[in-house]
Amino acid sequence: MSRSRFNPWPWAIIAWFAVMIAVCVGFVIKSLGMKHDLVTSEYYAEGLDHDSRQTALSRTRGLETPPRIELDYEGHRMIVRLPDFARGAVLSFYRPSDARLDLKYALQDGVPSVLSTLDLHPGKWQAKISWETDGVPYYHQEDVFIQ
Repeated sequence: MSRSRFNPWPWAIIAWFAVMIAVCVGFVIKSLGMKHDLVTSEYYAEGLDHDSRQTALSRTRGLETPPRIELDYEGHRMIVRLPDFARGAVLSFYRPSDARLDLKYALQDGVPSVLSTLDLHPGKWQAKISWETDGVPYYHQEDVFIQ
């Protein structure tokens, strides 16, 4: 009488592949449910406009009085100072971690604009100021940290 010996290797290999396939499927399912807010919704349009934005940015940096954003943490406010000739400026707040929190404000002409920071969640924001004067675009961008 011969005894048949149980060989575990075929079952171990099958189990190994089954576990690996289950892990891969799990990663795919998890990645499909992730948010992708690290880029703006108009990503390609902004990419095409990159050169003109960089030109406007360098033009703004060369100003005698460039835009400034001052934060008053105790008063929960932000003061935006623009050059005297800036008209129709728009301040956009871009939140890299959550696009649903993005905000836009129209800034006052000729005087510093005072904005409340209570509408902004704590953390890192990108403040982008843009305006045109006599058909010449200007652009300013800086990181702002809200507490």
